[in-house]
Amino acid sequence: MQSKLFRHIYSTTLVTTLLASSSLAFPSAHVSAAAEQANLASITIDQAIEKALNNNADLELLRLAADTTYYDSLITLRDSQAIKEDSIYTFKDAQSKYKKAAEAKKDIAASKATMDALKSSLRLQVEKAYLEVLSLETKIKLQRQSIQRHYWYPSPNAEAKEALAKLQTSHQEALAKLNDLLLEVPDKEWNLSAYDLIQYQLPTWEEVQSIAYEKRPDMIKAEEERKLAEVKVAIVAKYSLSSSYDGKIARNNLKKAEILLQRTKSTVDKEVKEHYEKVISAKKVMEDSQATKDAAQKHYDQAWSDYLNRKVTLDELIDIEAKLLDSETKAADSLHQYNVAVVTLKQSIDN
Repeated sequence: MQSKLFRHIYSTTLVTTLLASSSLAFPSAHVSAAAEQANLASITIDQAIEKALNNNADLELLRLAADTTYYDSLITLRDSQAIKEDSIYTFKDAQSKYKKAAEAKKDIAASKATMDALKSSLRLQVEKAYLEVLSLETKIKLQRQSIQRHYWYPSPNAEAKEALAKLQTSHQEALAKLNDLLLEVPDKEWNLSAYDLIQYQLPTWEEVQSIAYEKRPDMIKAEEERKLAEVKVAIVAKYSLSSSYDGKIARNNLKKAEILLQRTKSTVDKEVKEHYEKVISAKKVMEDSQATKDAAQKHYDQAWSDYLNRKVTLDELIDIEAKLLDSETKAADSLHQYNVAVVTLKQSIDN
């Protein structure tokens, strides 16, 4: 890991002196960083989502289209309601009243579902981008803490500096992605609020499945197509001969709509189940990683005490500290993956 060229010439007195001088230097850096952070614009994940949704042109165009469809459909529904039932004598009259009304209701639901699908997709993109920036900020903090633990070094080693630089580059890239969604300049810095979903209570699979069937836009569209086909069959049954061409076409369309609805359900089941299982596995990895990190911290604390008492060599302490940083980084990664798994599941339920 780190170079083993460090000689064991550090006495307990010298180490204590270095620690004391280090403790005087780091707080001022922390105060400076805290002051810089305080001057940044603060934004929570919910505010970021709202900002992205409000600023997205494609979403606004869909909202306007859905609004227009809604009012157009209201006109159709008003006209169909004006037709009295006792004035309906022919199959054509029935279609003017019932078929057009059903089509109008389907159009309203379908246009809203299309808009909601884009809104849900944008929300997930912002959540992932926000969580990525937060995760990298955590890793940068951990890397800096590791460097601070290396006060026995004459200066931070090249490997540590390089790792920190890579993290900072990744952070700038993640920040640019988030800012793109927010329609901000790529390098705009934010004071992000801590956010995790550790307390998220995973519903039962049956509950998740039920919600997905009810809320997902693809399910809503498929169900509306089935309802429309059902209305057409009912119109034929009441106002025409079910054995006529119109009757056969209507029944075929209903059967087709039912098959497509079942196919959509199967697709939803497969997709949502996959995300559901990822949350379960990600939570297990997160808990295991946290336990490993806690054990590594205790090991390092003991090794540090032993080093002061000359029971552990500097090389051994360096290796133990490296393992602590590795466990801290993996714990941060596992928390990030768990958070992403949860927000992805939520989006897949009402996609």
